Amino acid sequence: MTDGILFINGEAAPQVPAGAFEEIKESQGRFGTIPQCANSPVGQGAVCEKDRFIETLPNGVEHMILNARDNNPLDNTNVFTVPEGHYFFMGDNRDNSTDSRVSQRAGGVGMVPAEYLLGRADRVMFSAAGKRLVYFWTWRADRFFKAIN
Repeated sequence: MTDGILFINGEAAPQVPAGAFEEIKESQGRFGTIPQCANSPVGQGAVCEKDRFIETLPNGVEHMILNARDNNPLDNTNVFTVPEGHYFFMGDNRDNSTDSRVSQRAGGVGMVPAEYLLGRADRVMFSAAGKRLVYFWTWRADRFFKAIN
């Protein structure tokens, strides 16, 4: 990553602005993490905005990514060499992801061995922002059974 741009084998994955993404600023998931917002400071329960971009990978595949702030420590990284038999994962919500850019020792995903992969995900079955699935008020109904491109 250089200045928030992903490079794969030395080739940049360009980003084109695609509007804004909004969510409520509140604790999310099992660990109760608070999202970073481009419009900070934002109070709990207020609208948290992030910039949305379409990123195009060197092979032509496009997908949406989110950027909450410039100068995030993960916007500029060393070059990673992915070991044989491993995978490198990056989250689409870049400033809120502890993906392969973060080592397992530091609480991230790190490099993932191929034997840990079970199959290709093609659908989100269920999504909740709460710490427990029984907190039905945190369910994200718009994401149930949503296809993944």
